[in-house]
Amino acid sequence: MKEFDFDKVWFGLLLGLILPPIVFAFYYMFVNEHNLKRVNVSICMVVNLAPFYLTMNKEKYQATKGVLIATFIWAGVIAYFSFFTDHLRIQ
Repeated sequence: MKEFDFDKVWFGLLLGLILPPIVFAFYYMFVNEHNLKRVNVSICMVVNLAPFYLTMNKEKYQATKGVLIATFIWAGVIAYFSFFTDHLRIQ
């Protein structure tokens, strides 16, 4: 049986795009449960550090590239919603 090669850009991109919304969902549930006022989306981007360092330490540089691309995509989405809409503004 052949092992799956994790050193693919699409694998890192998929990992980097899926993890932040999952963490945000858990974070959002926690904030609503404890009646906290702030919901800061950008801290959910910190979760991308884990696959970034994991792929760097395993020398899977193509997957690292995918995680980095996904992080830049999420940063652009968050910046757009923060500056040009009222959806993510903290009041």
